[in-house]
Amino acid sequence: MQFTAEDVKRLREATGAGFADCRAALADSASYEQAVKVIEEKGQKRADKVKGQDRETRQGYIGHYIHHAGNLGVLVELNCSTDFVARNDEFRQLAKDLAMQVAGLNPKYISFSEIPEAELEAYRKELANDPEVKKRPVDKRPMIIEGKLKKQLGSQILLEQTFVKDDTKTIGAMVDDLIRKTGENIVVRRFVRFALGE
Repeated sequence: MQFTAEDVKRLREATGAGFADCRAALADSASYEQAVKVIEEKGQKRADKVKGQDRETRQGYIGHYIHHAGNLGVLVELNCSTDFVARNDEFRQLAKDLAMQVAGLNPKYISFSEIPEAELEAYRKELANDPEVKKRPVDKRPMIIEGKLKKQLGSQILLEQTFVKDDTKTIGAMVDDLIRKTGENIVVRRFVRFALGE
């Protein structure tokens, strides 16, 4: 694809990718939209690689939200590997957005891995007895049960929830976006929600 410096600039602003990556994506793509997809795929691979490195995440920021009436408050610990990223405005804004998310949608868990196995088994047994599941072929039932389980419990999982300010993104996707931009692993460590009378 033929491209101009303005196209590279526009792609950098849209994706947060580096100059060389944007130029290469535009050169290898048939359209601007395809270049965006190339950058996103490359960035997701990079984010997955960073998450898999098990680097320590001891730096970070405590995001907070206090409802205007003073009857609800949330603290969220968001961790990263370096204090350089921890001081980044975008990192701190994510921590604050997560606190607002927890205040508004009240998740029980950060990720699926935190759900106790006994609770998951109880849900699986309940779903196995669902008449809609029983209509399906026996070999397909476990896959259907897992899909329904994820759908049913997704609203209780912070990383699976749709962001309250932008329903086109999930919280997990927002964390992955920042991992791609910073090149560091970012972990939602814990949260606590206080509401009067609870």
